[in-house]
Amino acid sequence: MKNKSKKITLYIFCILLFSSSVYAGDIVNKKYREQFLSQEAINNYYRMQVKASNYFSRQTSAVNGLVESFRGSSIYSYDMFTRAFIYGSRGALDAQSFTYDGAIAAITYLVCDQPKKAYDILNVYKQEFYSLKTDDTFGLFNSYRTDKKTKWGLVIGTDGDRMHVGPTVWIAIAALQYTALTGKLDFLPFVIDICKWTEELPHYTLKDGQRGAVSMGSGWGPDWSKIYSTENIVDHYALLKMLKEVYALKNDKIKEIFSRRGYSDLDMKKEMTAIERWLMEVVYDKNKKTFNVGVNEKGVDTVDALDTISWTIPALGPKRLVELGVDPFHLMQFADENYLVEDTIGEETVQGYDFTNYNGRSKNYKMVWFEGTGFHIVAMQVMAQYAQEKGFNKRADYFRQKAAYFLNEMDRASALCGMVDGALPYTSKKPGEKQIFTTFRDEWEIPRGRKGQWVSSASSTGWHMLAASAFDPLGFDKKNVSYKLFK
Repeated sequence: MKNKSKKITLYIFCILLFSSSVYAGDIVNKKYREQFLSQEAINNYYRMQVKASNYFSRQTSAVNGLVESFRGSSIYSYDMFTRAFIYGSRGALDAQSFTYDGAIAAITYLVCDQPKKAYDILNVYKQEFYSLKTDDTFGLFNSYRTDKKTKWGLVIGTDGDRMHVGPTVWIAIAALQYTALTGKLDFLPFVIDICKWTEELPHYTLKDGQRGAVSMGSGWGPDWSKIYSTENIVDHYALLKMLKEVYALKNDKIKEIFSRRGYSDLDMKKEMTAIERWLMEVVYDKNKKTFNVGVNEKGVDTVDALDTISWTIPALGPKRLVELGVDPFHLMQFADENYLVEDTIGEETVQGYDFTNYNGRSKNYKMVWFEGTGFHIVAMQVMAQYAQEKGFNKRADYFRQKAAYFLNEMDRASALCGMVDGALPYTSKKPGEKQIFTTFRDEWEIPRGRKGQWVSSASSTGWHMLAASAFDPLGFDKKNVSYKLFK
């Protein structure tokens, strides 16, 4: 009887221990996030946290601590020069970590109340940022290998020597979320240095000769110093907006860090004003009443893209958009009219949002982009909160119900794909080993799985968790998130 009693006691202890570790994850106010979830999703939320954390732990490299973006990809890669498939010895996208995905992994860990794991990822990027890339250039490449490292730092990945603003800024955003959630200032100098890095890059020149938004960066391919991406630029705005809120705190240690870095509130304000002018004077389309994808050497690129809406709304905030003359409700309607699609997984139909519309792809297929659907749900949640604050109760309820519906669609897609830990693929398409689906006309082939199997996506899986948590990484929602720094 004593042994049996001990076993029962141990069993109860294990349950309590497991429960406490799982239920410690309410970073976002429970009542707030549950308004965007179905009852089934509410019941499964903590289980989903565990699965998401397990997924990223499995994807984390034991060699250098980076998160593998995909695993089990096809051994065939397409050569754009010979226009033929090349047979490799391993998965074409295996052992690759895209920097943006690393940021999403870190933020997901934070939402799962595992700041130490987020710290470990961010610390790798912090060390790499200060590793010289040329004689006088610091920065982060867009991708790295997860199976190699040297005594000088990380090994460059499949994207070559490209150093773009967007991925680097997302690492800073993740680091700033870590700073706010934990109250620790370890990464604040690093975040400031990334802001200063962006300011030193070539910027757009507005018609009156004034400085506009930052270019995409550098690396192989076109002249990125003459290309301006709306997506990258609104990311940059979000970072500056958040950093400005940290600077505004009456905290002597924070002020000292800014002072030592030679960076001030005025520096942030100048850059944010330049971005706002660029958005409204260059890429805002007054006829469509939405934002174009950016500017290239031929001029304004009028392709429509989901993220110019889904990230612009939380990055600038609905209130600021209205002040600038942009209707955020129209932006959301435009997204439904242009990007809302359905596709089949197996024998079932799922709905979600695509990268672009027919004009942007010029191909007769549509796909549900799960990463994009996840961050568009976050835009719905931001809009629901804004509508509620404005007294538009019916609109608020509309966005709440819509967020719950599309979260359920992502849950269904996850179950239909049947991957470990409820992971999601990049899109609803499951290409054959020699089949090509592209995001836009000729950009970024959808990952192909070995022998035509599903390939899990770190960004899709992470955004699924963020959307289910009603966590907006592009801002500080102090009303609904437990930020230690702002207490």
